[in-house]
Amino acid sequence: MAEKWTFETAMARLDEISVLLGQGSVSLDEAVELYEEAAKLINLCNKKLNSAQTKLEKVMLSRTEGEQA
Repeated sequence: MAEKWTFETAMARLDEISVLLGQGSVSLDEAVELYEEAAKLINLCNKKLNSAQTKLEKVMLSRTEGEQA
């Protein structure tokens, strides 16, 4: 997964993987590869969501502190 994934592109790929696995038309080896890819994408999405949450918390904290000053 060397390419640069955005949250949105990672989610779109997860949707694609979900459809492929749901169809049941892939071989066992392909299913395992897709599952591994999905696990990596889920981890990437979680990291991006955690980063966004941290940034928002900082913004809200600085806003709150600015109102108190």
